[in-house]
Amino acid sequence: MEHCLLSVADSTLREDNNLSPKSAGAVISLITNPFTSDSTISSLLETLVLRLQNPSSNSDHQRVLSLLSALSHHHPRLGHRVAAAAHAFIILPSSPTPSLPHALSLLDPARPFQPDPFSDESFFLSLCFWQRVKTRRWILRNLSKFRVRPSVLLTVLLGFTKDPYPYIREAALDGLVMLSNGVVVEDPSLVAGCYFRAVELLFDAEKSVRLSAVRAVSEWGQLLLALNGDKTQRDWSDALFVQLCLMVRDTDVEIRVAAFNALGKFQTVSEDILLQTLSKKALSATKDLKYPGQYTAKLFNIPATAAAFTFVHGLEDEFYQVRRSACHALQMLTVLSTEFAAGAVHILMDMLNDDSVVVRLQALETLHHMAMHDHLKVEESHLHMFFGALLDNNALIRSAARKALQFTKLQKLAMFRSCINGLIKNLELYPQDEAEIFYVLYKIGRTHGKFVTSIIHEVSQELEPSFDGKLGFDKKRTAALLVLAISAPVLLERRICSIPPRIYSYAVTLLGRLSSGLVHVMDQNTLLAYLSHCSKFTVASTSENFEGELLHFDLKDSYTHLWKKSDASSFPESMELKKVTTPVHDYLLNSHIKATSCVEIVFQKVVDLWPLIQLGCMNEVVRTLRSWKEELRNFSCESRHPAGVLVFALRYLHVIKLLGKAWACYLSERTLQFTDTGVLEAVLHKMESRLKEMLYRHAGLSRREKLHILELMLVAYTLRLSYGGTCYFEYYIDKLKNVLSRVEYLQKEGLVELSDFVLELQNISCEIGHSKDGFIHKLDRLQKSLNLFSLKHIMLSGELKYLDAEVDVCDNYFQNPLPFVPGLPVGMPFDITLYNVSSETRLWLTITLGEKSAQFVFLDYSEFGGSNEIRRFIFVAPFFRTPKAKRFSLKVSIAMECLPENQDFKHCNGPKHELIHLCKGTEVHLSMAVK
Repeated sequence: MEHCLLSVADSTLREDNNLSPKSAGAVISLITNPFTSDSTISSLLETLVLRLQNPSSNSDHQRVLSLLSALSHHHPRLGHRVAAAAHAFIILPSSPTPSLPHALSLLDPARPFQPDPFSDESFFLSLCFWQRVKTRRWILRNLSKFRVRPSVLLTVLLGFTKDPYPYIREAALDGLVMLSNGVVVEDPSLVAGCYFRAVELLFDAEKSVRLSAVRAVSEWGQLLLALNGDKTQRDWSDALFVQLCLMVRDTDVEIRVAAFNALGKFQTVSEDILLQTLSKKALSATKDLKYPGQYTAKLFNIPATAAAFTFVHGLEDEFYQVRRSACHALQMLTVLSTEFAAGAVHILMDMLNDDSVVVRLQALETLHHMAMHDHLKVEESHLHMFFGALLDNNALIRSAARKALQFTKLQKLAMFRSCINGLIKNLELYPQDEAEIFYVLYKIGRTHGKFVTSIIHEVSQELEPSFDGKLGFDKKRTAALLVLAISAPVLLERRICSIPPRIYSYAVTLLGRLSSGLVHVMDQNTLLAYLSHCSKFTVASTSENFEGELLHFDLKDSYTHLWKKSDASSFPESMELKKVTTPVHDYLLNSHIKATSCVEIVFQKVVDLWPLIQLGCMNEVVRTLRSWKEELRNFSCESRHPAGVLVFALRYLHVIKLLGKAWACYLSERTLQFTDTGVLEAVLHKMESRLKEMLYRHAGLSRREKLHILELMLVAYTLRLSYGGTCYFEYYIDKLKNVLSRVEYLQKEGLVELSDFVLELQNISCEIGHSKDGFIHKLDRLQKSLNLFSLKHIMLSGELKYLDAEVDVCDNYFQNPLPFVPGLPVGMPFDITLYNVSSETRLWLTITLGEKSAQFVFLDYSEFGGSNEIRRFIFVAPFFRTPKAKRFSLKVSIAMECLPENQDFKHCNGPKHELIHLCKGTEVHLSMAVK
């Protein structure tokens, strides 16, 4: 059947002047069939190339190019031959212009041909002014591929903003946005011209043009602000802000979302303008203000009152996307003005009853952001909204509400009492939230010491044993009150506390539960020592002043005040206390809180970020990961070579951040269309590099830990393949299969349980067998397999050692170079130090000159002394390709070859597997020897 179809298609392509749809269908069936032989595909390619170069077939060049495009897509190994044929077609003088964009799309700009059509300005301009709309639109959509002068691009784009076809105007505006991000323009008049041209198109009849105009106005407006001086910058910022406020009332949802997104990017706006966005009436301060811009299609100069009720309109929008975007814009802008933040609280509280979970989450995140910047002033009438969020069925909503509450300052005892009762009710209805609730109670208690004393004295009877001598601490309310009680201030100087000391003794009976909730504050041993110490204090009267030296274990504060040494007699030897004020992490180290414990705590919490990643709440995820990184760095800042577990944890948190960004990009089809998948490619490349460093630069990983890293690597490769945007299908198919084979090896080595995601990938791989092209047709199953993935808790089972290296050339710098003779090898002495590198590790010294390929020198360090922990030795490495120059510099670094499991190696002329660098490149300076 295949040979029959091939003969029919071949004769049709060679003989018929016009390629019929039936014949084209026969060719497509052969191209897309995964079982078509390679010889048939090669024969089709040759026939299509001949027909493309035949001048008599001008009428069906588009159809032939479409067939070549399909062939390149389904058989990537032939992509370079298709590109060569397209290039030959482009440079033919007889090639019809309407077919040239299609042919250009088959070229790879990263591998230019000679002559390069992408660098020919005259060719570019001829296509820009072609009469066909599709041709002009393709050129504008692919501006980044052409290497022409920015001045030419800017002129063309400004001209096409006045094209009669809306698709061309839209593409021209998108091109202006692209140009604003990649070209430095220092002429204010030119930037103002682009800005005001985009402003005119805000009132275009087509919604797609208006949407692109909003982005263009935002980007070029920010450029205009940067070029203006300090005196006029605020006025221009207000003008741009008010201009974008007009677009939040547009009839299209996407335009309203884009407008609020643009409003959230402002760094400076007048307080009067911000207050006007919350008021329906014209304020006296803005009543007579006008700014340069466009109010309607015929009316210029925008009144400041055009910003009236901007955020109220956004938060009352019928579409949740607009409400969420408005909440996020408020989050960014409340930092600019305390008065504006106070007014925004009222409308944000109403959003806590929103029907959409995403909007409620964003509103709580905004309130949390305001509280962290001390801009959240909660009134008593607002508290019931917070309490409603604490009792929400969604765990993410409850957690976000608690985060906002822990930074909120409550002005009255009644408000504090209501807050505590709300948290206790949250605990009674959702006992699974106990650890987080205990932590929030402790945080609130630390900042409201006087209120804690009053509350505990009111409920002291609940904390006392019953008449039969039994303690009722199994009750959730009692446990919560105990946490609140131990958060009260303690006067260390006079050994006085405001809470009855026996309460601290009662709290010891719940040590396990309390320590699990206060794990971010102190470990269990420190908590026990603290409770034991305070149980021996004297109780103070309610009028006692507690503004002296207080005990504080909070990791979020910069410093902590510690006991005097004389007051520490009852503490264990490991809990020796000092008079001086020291950073918290130093105190923790003195208390023998190991880095491993801190890492385990962080790893337990990382899993909770996965639902936020799936919802696209990356701001919260990135902020949380950043705070955890800061805590972990506190342990490693004192050591030049930190513990391997800390380096592993920091890299793991970076991988989770990259995974979240990649997941958000992949799920957002609009982002992929706008960025041409470049952002996702870059993020996945970084993620792959970090995972390889985690896998190869840490000795002591167990099978489960390796499997966890390999599963994340499979996610990265599956994302690359499933969105269909990469040109290297076979390359990443091989990579995915190699990782699956490593997973199978680990599974055979020991009993490890594979996730549903990995099992599904194994099934897909088994179905394909040895056919590489067949994998391309499994894109749908690959995409569905991603739905099976979920982030799991990684547990470190043992001590990790971090592989590191240092390389230096003694007394070598620019003024003191090493001598050499041009054309002859030169020996260079290197002072090398290796950390935790075993004798089984294969190391190479990489020496690079400029942009040329590297020279590799095998580093046989087994003959040198030293232990596996630290080896230091002098190694003389030769460099053979010395240039004919008076002076030159080299880059030298140490790289480790990534060897598969259980594979011995022998010395060879160069590395056979992928390399991972163990240190940054060191510069070596050489100068021609003087006779």
